[in-house]
Order: sequence, then C-alpha cells, then structure tokens
Amino acid sequence: MLFRFGSVILMEKKKILVVDDDQSVVAYLEFLLSIYGYVMDGAPSGEEALKKLESYIPDLIFLDLMMPKMSGYEVCRRIRSNPRTSAIPVILYTASRIGPEEKAKGIELGADDFLSKPFNTQELKARLDRLFKRRTEDMGYNPLTKLPGNLFIEKEFKNRLNRKGFFAFCYLDIDNFKGYNDLYGFKKGDDAILFTADVLKKAIEEAGNPDDFVGHIGGDDFIFVTTVEKLDAVCEHATKRFDKLVFQYYDEEDVKRGYITSRDREDKLKNFPLMTVSIGVLTNVNNPFPPLSAVVEKMTELKSKAKKDPSRPKGSFVVKF
Repeated sequence: MLFRFGSVILMEKKKILVVDDDQSVVAYLEFLLSIYGYVMDGAPSGEEALKKLESYIPDLIFLDLMMPKMSGYEVCRRIRSNPRTSAIPVILYTASRIGPEEKAKGIELGADDFLSKPFNTQELKARLDRLFKRRTEDMGYNPLTKLPGNLFIEKEFKNRLNRKGFFAFCYLDIDNFKGYNDLYGFKKGDDAILFTADVLKKAIEEAGNPDDFVGHIGGDDFIFVTTVEKLDAVCEHATKRFDKLVFQYYDEEDVKRGYITSRDREDKLKNFPLMTVSIGVLTNVNNPFPPLSAVVEKMTELKSKAKKDPSRPKGSFVVKF
C-alpha cells in the first residue's frame, strides 16, 4: 500500500463513515464529501456501523443522533469504550435543534462536534477541515504502536538528508499479513503488528545507535533509520528475532503445517506461508540520497523486490541499494 509522508508521499484519501438510516441523507453526503476529496462509506444503522468497525478504521464518523433500535448516543458510547476505535473523531448531527442538554450528553460520551440538518455546506467543510487538522496534530504517534507516525517520519527524513555521514533508510512490512489478519481476526492482527514494532525497537536498542529512529507508517508498514555501519547488525537482529518468535501468534496446527488457508484479495481460498518480513534499504554510500519523494519510492520498490526475489531463502529478507 502506498501512503504519503506529509505532503510528499504516503497518504490516502480520508475515509468517512456516515451512519444514518435515511438513505437520501447518505446519498447527499456522499456527493458532498466526494467534492471535498473524501471517500465515504455508509451504514444504515448503529449495529451495522459497529460491525463495519470490526474490519476497518475510518478517519472520521458522521453519526445521526436519532436512529431506530440504537441511537447515535449509544453508538458513540460504544465507539469510545473500544480501545481500537476510541480515537476516531465523531460528529453527531440531527434534524432537530441541538440544545444544551443534548450537547452536554454528547460531550460526556466523547463526541467531537455537533451539526444540525439541513447542513450548511461551508460550515460542514470548515468543521471537517478543523477536525482533521487537529487529529493530524494529535496523531503524530501511531495510536496502536505509539511509534512516531508520518509527520515525524517526514521530519526525520528531512533532518537526515541535511546531515553529514552515511545513513540507511529502511522500509519494512510483514509478508502474508493480510491472509493472517483475515483468518485470525483484527485483534490477533493488531498483536502481530505490536510484536513487529517491539522487534524493531529491540533491534535498534541492542544493535543500533542511541539516535536511530523507528516509525510506523500504518498497518503493517514500518520505517527505521540507522547508520550504515550498524545496518547489517540491526537488520539481522530484527529478521532473526521475528522469524524465531512469530510462531507464538499461530495455532499449533498451522505451525506444524507451515502455512494457513485464507482468502486472497480476489476472495479465493489460498495457502499463505507463515509471516515473515521484507526490508528495502536505501543508503547514501555510493550516491547521495535523492529528493524525499524519490527516497520513499525507491524504498518501496526495494521492499517489493525483497518480497518477490526468486532467490529468497525461507524467512525474512533484506534488499539493499
């Protein structure tokens, strides 16, 4: 998956989940949000919204207050009580005027903002922009791993590009993670991501330098920066530790078999090997680093090459340039 570092690379369109039983409102918001450059997903009820949140995390939730069976208040309460969804910004809205008591109740439950229908389009865009700006500032660290996120990664890269010395920019992701996540579920998937973050932090602590950097782009994609003289030791520490300990995240039968059976991106059953990691490494030993956008593109290319290299031995793999 390709993201953006700040304004350079590594970014997806913001995803907004609209929860409303009135399909005319959903259709109108889909049209409006697409003009603003957002991607919208809809849920016709609170129950359906909570079900969707089990498999993906939107950037913001637009939540109708008055719905049958489960009110917006109850949906908001459940979103905030789940550690996995608790940080998602929530806007409550209703067709009636929102009074002080309703606002106070929403604030107590963790709502970030309130709007009334019919929407003022300028006000809606301004509030969305403000919420996303605030969230970008608040989310400098990945909410799952607590590692520096994309803003800090971009700053680190710019800082290293302006420093003297030989450095290695490294892009790591988990091979066969999607098959694992689909079969074992998001909770075990989160555990695997936390394990990978811990592997990288320990590799830097035990084999790297005090000022080395580890960041988390999102999902199963990580960045780390070290010096060239420490690079081999850090990569070896990370790959060996990952390969040695990853078995604890599988059932015993899957470990014995050496693979799992899950569905691929085309929804077809497929055998997936046990998870390993691939690392693409770019250094400035032979040539100066290119501009930041080209650095990221080259790292992504090398990571993909590591995944597909036909000479690759069983286990985690590193490609350097």
